[in-house]
Formats: sequence, structure tokens, C-alpha cells
Amino acid sequence: MASSPVKAANESDVTAAADEALDFDDETLKAIAEVYKNDGNEEFRRKDYNNAIYFYTEGIKVNCKDEELKAKLYSNRATAHFYLGNYSESLSDSKVAIELQPSFVKAILRGASTCIQLNQFVEAITWCDKGLAIDRNNQTLLELRCRSVRELNKVQDTGREEAKEQLETQTLLNQVVVFSEENTCGRFLAANVIKRSS
Repeated sequence: MASSPVKAANESDVTAAADEALDFDDETLKAIAEVYKNDGNEEFRRKDYNNAIYFYTEGIKVNCKDEELKAKLYSNRATAHFYLGNYSESLSDSKVAIELQPSFVKAILRGASTCIQLNQFVEAITWCDKGLAIDRNNQTLLELRCRSVRELNKVQDTGREEAKEQLETQTLLNQVVVFSEENTCGRFLAANVIKRSS
């Protein structure tokens, strides 16, 4: 196994590194990426998610042509990001994994779970539906979908309640303003009548 780095590499360098692809045949590139994936998996098992991310990123930088392997690297990195609470990065990597392998249920599960963490319940339902189209009996996807629907309904109910309260508050404020204006006008008229009579 490669020596453990101090911290994860900057992931934004992945695209730049891809442009400077290593000068090896694709089988060699695939073997190198596989080693990085395995090293990342080992770090993940140790719960050292930053180093796992580092190794998955290095595997992605190799830029082999094996789309299944690249999808696994992105999916694994998405999972490591998820465990660190980096939900935006997790969702981004899940999307790339699905672009590479549209039927990769593991990446779809991660995308759905991440959307729930981000309170993006409509998108979570979409991810679940995509996965259920592939594996309609996947219990985890069914549970995530039900949870997303429940949470979405709560948000909508809360929104309706807040809108109703705002409407009631605004109605009361309008009544106070009208009452206040009527009283002010009434006092103004009464004052003018009293002035004229004097």
C-alpha cells in the first residue's frame, strides 16, 4: 500500500491532471487506478475519510478509460465525502458516477441519501425513482423515497401554516391601520369642529 498522505489533495486539480494523462497504455492506467481505489477502500475501512478521498482522487486523476472503474472511484469518494458531512461534494461525485454508469445503484443510493441531508426532497425522490426503475424491490431506495415524501409533505404543510399565519397577521395589521386611520380622522374632524365652534 502507498504511504499515507497528510491530507486530501485539492479535487479541483483533477481536471487539470486529466489533461496531463500519464503516458501508459490503458491496461496499465487501469491497474494504477485500481491500486488507488483499493488504497482508498483500505483508508475508508479505517474511517480515515480524508485519506480515502485522497486515494480516490488520485485514481480519478489517472484517467483510465474504464468507465465502470471511474464510476466506482467517484461513488466511493462521494461516500467518503458523505461521512465527512461534505454533502455538496458527495452529490457532485454521485452525479458524475451516474453519468459514467447510469445503472450504478450504489451511486444512486448515495445521491438520494445526500439529497435528503441537503433537504432537497424532490431531487431525492427523483434519485430514488431512477434507482427503482433499475431495481424496483430495493428496500433501501423504497425507504429513502418514503422518507423523502414524508419530509416534503412536512415542509409543504409548514409552508401552508406559515402562509396562513402571515395572512392572518397581515389581516390584523390592516384592520389596526384602518381602525387607527378612522380614529385619527375622527379625532381630526372632531378637533376641527370644536375649533370652528369656538
